Amino acid sequence: MRKSNIPAEKKPFYFYSILLIIIILYVGYLLNHIGLHMYVNRINSTSIQYEDFRKMKLPASWIKKVKKDIANVEDLTITMLVNDYDLTGKKNIKKSNLKKLGNKLAQNNTYQELKKYYYTILNDVEYFPVPQKENGESYVSFDDSWYAVRNYGGARKHEGTDLMPEYNISGLYPIISMTDGVVEKIGWLEKGGYRIGIRAPSGAYFYYAHLESYATGIKKGNKIKAGQLLGLMGDTGYGPEGTTGMFDIHLHLGIYVDTPFGELSVNPYYILKYFHSQ
Repeated sequence: MRKSNIPAEKKPFYFYSILLIIIILYVGYLLNHIGLHMYVNRINSTSIQYEDFRKMKLPASWIKKVKKDIANVEDLTITMLVNDYDLTGKKNIKKSNLKKLGNKLAQNNTYQELKKYYYTILNDVEYFPVPQKENGESYVSFDDSWYAVRNYGGARKHEGTDLMPEYNISGLYPIISMTDGVVEKIGWLEKGGYRIGIRAPSGAYFYYAHLESYATGIKKGNKIKAGQLLGLMGDTGYGPEGTTGMFDIHLHLGIYVDTPFGELSVNPYYILKYFHSQ
């Protein structure tokens, strides 16, 4: 019989080292299992927090994943639920854990409803609404003005993003559709001026306001292609039809989804930020 080359006094060290590794791995497995169980229980015991959802705190990396493969909207939904609807500065959950959570939440109404909203909002977006310069620089700047105070017509909250042009000149900057869709609404609104609303195929409503004019031939019911000219940027609104000059030239961009509680606006900022960089 072949004898071991390991001295007798060394065997306990190897034995306890291996045992320690096994214990560490098992404890890690248990902690991960407990963590997943806690996530599932928390999600199962709550409904959608609509105000947090509407803020749309979406890093570019997540929008890129979803645009690359729409199936990743499932992972996005779970990650949003786990991180209280804010993914800025948060670490991603391991793919294997996302799959496990997805299997456990397959019949969860909160998960299914929220997944539908993210799909609706992100599936059809293809373009930034103001074309870039030939050298790739932008004609516009914009900040996250979600829920900023607005006072015309009474105190209210801003439910969109304002894209401010390089030069304050009406009728200079073209506005294009971010998505395919159908013209659902067009014409004058007191607060929105000359506006156009496009219903995208997946159901989201894209609202372009304060236009100086519309592209030739556009009317209610028209089918629109992503990238198609809608009109020119202006400063219309805040008064009876034809009112201009009440504020600087800009495009107000809004995104809306239908919910059991009616139509809700969501923050376009992070989506615009992503497509602005493409």
